[in-house]
Amino acid sequence: MSDIIAEKLPNVYKVLVSLYGEAMKPEKPDKKTKELIAIALSVAVRCEPCVKRHAESALKFGASEEEIAEALGVAVMMLGLPAYSWSRDTLTEFMKGK
Repeated sequence: MSDIIAEKLPNVYKVLVSLYGEAMKPEKPDKKTKELIAIALSVAVRCEPCVKRHAESALKFGASEEEIAEALGVAVMMLGLPAYSWSRDTLTEFMKGK
């Protein structure tokens, strides 16, 4: 799939890819933990594509569905009902693919 930002704003895209690479280096905490953090933050900023992407990446790096649910629980604890709704919808959508 083509990325319109990469196509139209290649320098912005390169900077974002570089930032992602720096933030996700396999150091401490490990990539699984970083992806779990990213899931909770994605809920906080209400970025649906971000939640899906980071949930997929978390699984790739060894997170369990329970760990993903726990990360979403932290978002709910910090953000209340809006995070609950996003977390519920994320888990429901995520489980459809299983």
